[in-house]
Amino acid sequence: MKNTILSISLLLLFSCGHQEKKIAPAMTEKQSKIVQAYKNIGQISITAPDSLEIYANNLERLSVGEPNIYKAMASFARAAFYQNKSSYGLSKKYYEQSVRLIGNAKFDTIAAKACIGLANDYKNTGDYPKAFECLYKALKIYEKHQNKYGICSSYGCMAQIYLQKDDLVSAEENLKKSLSILGKDKYNRFYLISLHTLANLYGMEGHYQQALDLDKEGIRISDEIKSLRNKSTFYDNKANCFMYSNQLDSAAYYFNQCLKIDLEIGEKKQIADTYSNLGTLAMFQKDYTTAESNLQKGIAILKEIQQKPNLIMAYTNLVDLYQKQRKFEAALQVQLQKETITNELISEKKEAALAESKILYETQKKEQQLAENKVLLLENEAEVKQKNYFLMAATALAFFIGLVGFLIYRQQKIKNRQQEQEFKLRSAIVQIESQNELQQQRLTISRDLHDNIGAQLTFIISSVDNIKYAFDIQNPNLESKLANISNFTKDTISELRDTIWAMNYTEITIEELQSRILNFIEKAKDAKESIDFKFHIEAGLSELKLSAVVGMNCYRTIQEAINNAIKYAEASEIVIEVSTHEDKICIAIRDNGIGFDIDTIEKGNGLRNIQKRVEDIGGKLEIISELTKGTAVKIALDKINLGR
Repeated sequence: MKNTILSISLLLLFSCGHQEKKIAPAMTEKQSKIVQAYKNIGQISITAPDSLEIYANNLERLSVGEPNIYKAMASFARAAFYQNKSSYGLSKKYYEQSVRLIGNAKFDTIAAKACIGLANDYKNTGDYPKAFECLYKALKIYEKHQNKYGICSSYGCMAQIYLQKDDLVSAEENLKKSLSILGKDKYNRFYLISLHTLANLYGMEGHYQQALDLDKEGIRISDEIKSLRNKSTFYDNKANCFMYSNQLDSAAYYFNQCLKIDLEIGEKKQIADTYSNLGTLAMFQKDYTTAESNLQKGIAILKEIQQKPNLIMAYTNLVDLYQKQRKFEAALQVQLQKETITNELISEKKEAALAESKILYETQKKEQQLAENKVLLLENEAEVKQKNYFLMAATALAFFIGLVGFLIYRQQKIKNRQQEQEFKLRSAIVQIESQNELQQQRLTISRDLHDNIGAQLTFIISSVDNIKYAFDIQNPNLESKLANISNFTKDTISELRDTIWAMNYTEITIEELQSRILNFIEKAKDAKESIDFKFHIEAGLSELKLSAVVGMNCYRTIQEAINNAIKYAEASEIVIEVSTHEDKICIAIRDNGIGFDIDTIEKGNGLRNIQKRVEDIGGKLEIISELTKGTAVKIALDKINLGR
């Protein structure tokens, strides 16, 4: 699940198919044919993608000698054809040409569709800042026209990019926007796009049954609207759910069904992803020969089309495969190739550009609203003046002074109301800019931690591994020491990522905290497979928000309690519970292990750390333990302190 981000680029392009403006009051027969063919491209891309080249050729032939708007449609069709073939360089060329040919704001929805096409090309080649720049341009146009399919497509594509960046919170936020816009309008490709992305997100979080339920609905709707392309994406997600839940026969069946459809459609990226997935499945089945063959097939195609994000994931699986086979030299070579591509995708400048695009879009939106209110104020003033003149002419001289005073008072009241709205809008803009500046500072610090300290820790691991691979180490003690250094550094990286995670948010929900703890538990299971972990949250608490400081201290306390239970308790079950009692939030970590005598035990660093963390966030800690009857660590937090 975590090594597959599905691309459904072409489906996002046709977000305003039946809402396009008329090209001209009167069109020739040839121009009408061009417009009709252009409108059909969206449906053709999902029902008969092999016909896209025919449509592109026909549109180019018909558009010779016609105005630029018709040539722009032909360029759009050619770009869609190349994108379907995963030829992203040529696709970009023709989408950009389409945007240049439009040139007139009257036809800006065509330019918006081309911008979404460009965004998907940039997404597939890993240039996320440029992808977001194009998407915000498209979103601005679609919002102006109140085009729900275009808005839905823009947010859906943003969600996919955040999914590729492993930012599940932002991905879910954009998916909720997309689905709320569509409402009950489900029988279309735009709903299926967002539905599939949400299913993929659930799978990445380990919520396999929720993901499978969405896949089932998606396959049913895909069959009804006869969209093989959409159906293939749901098959892929379904297969990944089965693979990561160890239902390997079912996974193999759906991956092969997916490959059959991908080969029929002919989109190279989808074919490459499916080969990579089949390679991963073969690793699960310990069929290493088949695994290497399929992974190499996928890598060859991804290299050809320069699809860097999925190429990184394929390299990751190949490194894992070589390590399982103890082919350490080959693993090292692939790891170096992976790191080269990763460094190309991740940089401080790119992340800053990405954040800047979002800030610019939100600021422009507020400024536009402010300008509209100013226009409304002027219109109201003009209206009031006209009424004043009329009343002055029609009113007797005796009431002249009173009427004038009344009208002036009314005019001033309207003006004050508009000025008050203007002030509120200005305050909102200042607040957004302050929040954006604070978030930018957080991003800068977290990037410094990631790029500097994270890179140095990664270098330590790489150096230790190189020593192990490069030298024939005969001394077991030295080999053990190197392994300890590598493991300690990996643990440090994990803790660093947790810290960066907390820094990137001003607030953390209980559900997000649960997700982070479940990730930690999954790693803990590798060390103690015999322990059964359970996590219960009282109904209604999932959306409860904690400050970043409170959330991080709770996470570290739960983490330390679980570690102690794993190391010392000899437990077969560990349960984490979150509940409410009066005006407090209670968190309990219980195990059924051997327990200890609290009166005689000497508190180590772990228990002292737990005590200190809970005190720092104004909570109360209680540890209950009895020999042979297990241990319970209980934390009580006042609700009023959760946002500190």
